[in-house]
Amino acid sequence: MREVNRETKIACVGAGLIGQSWAALFAAKGYSVILQDTDQAALLKGRQRCTTILSTLEKGNILSRRARVVAQRKLESTQDISKAVERADYVQESVFENYETKRTVFKAIDRYAPENCILASSTSSLLISRIQRFVKRKSTCIVAHPFNPVHLEPLVELVPGRWTSDETVSLTYELMKSIGKVPIIVAKELPGHVANRLTAAVWREAIDLLIRGVASADDIDKAVKYGPGLRWAVQGPFVTYHLGGGDGGIEYFLEQLTPGFEARWSSLASWKQLPRGARLKIIRSVKNMEAVKDASIDTLNDQRDRRLMELLRVDRCFHGKTKHTLRRIRSPSV
Repeated sequence: MREVNRETKIACVGAGLIGQSWAALFAAKGYSVILQDTDQAALLKGRQRCTTILSTLEKGNILSRRARVVAQRKLESTQDISKAVERADYVQESVFENYETKRTVFKAIDRYAPENCILASSTSSLLISRIQRFVKRKSTCIVAHPFNPVHLEPLVELVPGRWTSDETVSLTYELMKSIGKVPIIVAKELPGHVANRLTAAVWREAIDLLIRGVASADDIDKAVKYGPGLRWAVQGPFVTYHLGGGDGGIEYFLEQLTPGFEARWSSLASWKQLPRGARLKIIRSVKNMEAVKDASIDTLNDQRDRRLMELLRVDRCFHGKTKHTLRRIRSPSV
């Protein structure tokens, strides 16, 4: 890919939860998209989910009716990976999360895609350097890891590998901005990149609090939603604690409040494998949660999407220059 423009063609390889959401978002933003999966049932479900996502965006007054119709027309699908990528400028891979599967898929994309096509992986934990070594066009490989739901969450983590070119990083960054994403560049490869390492720490402590009987799953979720989670939607931890120092800022905060954090750190969970019995307790606790026990997965997805759209709409009101996903689209443009 030499530049990002209206003619840029996108292939989304893998029609699961992440791939279908990527495809719907790219189409909503005016790009021609081919969604590919070797599994016919998965591909059909993916296409149906794309239609649902576009309808959700229309109901949320994010897409106009015309833009939604045009986006649906811009979405194609195929089981043939060679057909999917043969004219692509950018490929977003979202297949099963293991090295063997991704290497196989990347080698196939490398074989059939045009020379300058960017090969991006949605991987949430794997290292692109361990994947790109198996393809010829190593310089065009990169991680572009989104947060779920991709069509609403602005964050995307761009992680170059050992052989990734600066041009690939720059073009991918530009493409992500064009679809309303907020890209960050991760300078060093680590399992889980940035955001999932942060969430992994919170998730481990949430599990530990549950299995130790400190609080119920309901109350732990409420503690996050109505405490730090609400604050994190406005500011990250560094700015949050800078303000926590009052007029003295981060200097005062570190000087006065570090001992309290050290006391907490000393008693935080440190296990590296899920403790025995934790899996069953998590499953039982989640299925008995107030928000979950009488709701289907589709209902929970709809509730989540509506609330995210409301939050992002408020964020846009306060940060008018932020071009995230909730910019209303009346006609396809990039």
